[in-house]
Amino acid sequence: MARKSIRRSLSMTPEMAERLNQIVSTKPRNITEADLIREAIRRYLDEQEDLVGSRKHFQRSFRERIDQIEEALGFQFNVLIYLLASDEQHLREAIIAAKQDGESLQAQIKAVRELKESSD
Repeated sequence: MARKSIRRSLSMTPEMAERLNQIVSTKPRNITEADLIREAIRRYLDEQEDLVGSRKHFQRSFRERIDQIEEALGFQFNVLIYLLASDEQHLREAIIAAKQDGESLQAQIKAVRELKESSD
């Protein structure tokens, strides 16, 4: 099934037109001004977090879900560590300790992730 195209017209300053022409001149012959304009619009739309279909929206919702899973796994992992360090009679103490230390560990994980994301 062929996709229907929607035509738009736009105005730009002479400086913008000149800059666009300069960029087009550096591209292969099969790349047109229209191709570059479409690509610029695609990139802009992908960066909009509030648009449900955008990459940013997907990345944000995916990251939130991963954070939830990491938090749950972190808690369970902490419980297992405490259980390995003690015997089975201390299950309640292990859960309490994991809960108390888990927030600190999660904060450390989050800080490292944010540091990594800011450097990317």
